[in-house]
Amino acid sequence: MEDLHANWTPHSGQLKTLKDLFYKDCSMVMIQCGRKWGKTDAAIYCLWRWALLHPGSSCYYVAPELKHGKELIWHNQRLVKFGKERDHLGRIVPGGIDSLKKYIKQINNSEARLTLNNGSQIIIVGSENWGAANGLTPDFAVYDEFKVFKKQWHTEFNPNRIVRKAPLVLIGTPPKPGDANREQYIQVAEQAISRKDMVHIEASSYDNPHIPKDEIDREIEILKQRGEFDVIEREYYGKIVTGGSAAIFPMLDRSRHVRPHNDIMLEIRRDLKKLEWYCITDPGSTTCFAAMVAAINPYTKKIYILDEIYEQDQQHTSVRSIYPRLDHKMSEMYPTCEVDEDFFKVYDEAAAWFATEVLHQYGVSFFPTQKHLHKKEMGLSLIKDILLHNLVDISDRCIKLYWEMENYAKDDKGNIPKKDDHLVDTFRYLVAAANYNMVEAMEIIKQRNDVERRGYSLKEDYNDFAPERDWTKILSRDWNLGE
Repeated sequence: MEDLHANWTPHSGQLKTLKDLFYKDCSMVMIQCGRKWGKTDAAIYCLWRWALLHPGSSCYYVAPELKHGKELIWHNQRLVKFGKERDHLGRIVPGGIDSLKKYIKQINNSEARLTLNNGSQIIIVGSENWGAANGLTPDFAVYDEFKVFKKQWHTEFNPNRIVRKAPLVLIGTPPKPGDANREQYIQVAEQAISRKDMVHIEASSYDNPHIPKDEIDREIEILKQRGEFDVIEREYYGKIVTGGSAAIFPMLDRSRHVRPHNDIMLEIRRDLKKLEWYCITDPGSTTCFAAMVAAINPYTKKIYILDEIYEQDQQHTSVRSIYPRLDHKMSEMYPTCEVDEDFFKVYDEAAAWFATEVLHQYGVSFFPTQKHLHKKEMGLSLIKDILLHNLVDISDRCIKLYWEMENYAKDDKGNIPKKDDHLVDTFRYLVAAANYNMVEAMEIIKQRNDVERRGYSLKEDYNDFAPERDWTKILSRDWNLGE
């Protein structure tokens, strides 16, 4: 330990996060840190410390790609000469003491592998080689920039790590909306937050005392001038940010648009027969089968999205598995319904196989979306207006729909993404199938507001017309205003 700390010790920000790993016996430490926090040096420190103190250990440094990992810590000898004196940017200072050289037995440049005298190894691998991950036997591992890993890597590597009870350190800035590995990253973060044997830490760029704070201030000020506050939160404060400047539904608000399922059902139970009922599907036999059950009040134009299916297990995306679940959800939302008569059922026209099989096996008809007649941009714009005017209530059962909408963002080129949008598509198909019209909706809202404004002055409104009649009593009787 003295040799390891001879020329490098964790700064105060790193120290408080690494204590959990080395002194609390945590199975996983996830560090969401801002830029310039010192993540790579912290990763190398963890590898060296574990390898030195646990003879015969296989310690893996996992980068998004092997080439990237070599450039970060191998070609520049950052790993091999970690014990040498460095400046605040991590650059080796000439004449520094190489305090760890005596512990190295062999350096294998072709395999990017460091073998120590005590039998431990530090090995650099890339997540793109996920096919080989299930054959590795780790005793310790560090993920550097997990946000851009190949998704399959953790799926293949983690079971071997768990069997050997190998600690894992995930370190780096959180992903932005649209990143391929964002969903997995958030799942792992939630796991680290909820489990007692794991630790989740948000670390700011300001935690690094070796970086002049005015440098960070200048970069943040530039981003503020551009209005990129989401980038500041993510890149400098290590926070998971939803939406941001690229968000397609920036007006989405959980407090306004999501309600407890029982509250919604209590509100609509008297109007079940008056509502227009829909079952919208986006069938996928090899990717994801998505569906939603929804209702629309034709008199108020309020949309109620009541339940969803988001099935990614290919063993359960067949018609024989899916349709009974759809039928159950429709019957649950509208108990007295005749499913084939009271629900307008829609499928993505690209999946004609689904409609054919449902009709053949269950005698139930689904109708195509005719999405080729409706531009995607127009459908999304209509959903934005619906959100802005609070014309939709989303049940808290619809977790995946909200997740897709919350993270639905344009890419770096300003393009609308073509992934993680299965339930967003069903929302578009819903408003298209209902011929939903914002002009009509706004006219209904205007009429309702006019009635509410007049409701306190009925006598005054009609007194000039026929002052001898009691209009308050008459209209209360005819319009049932008392109730």
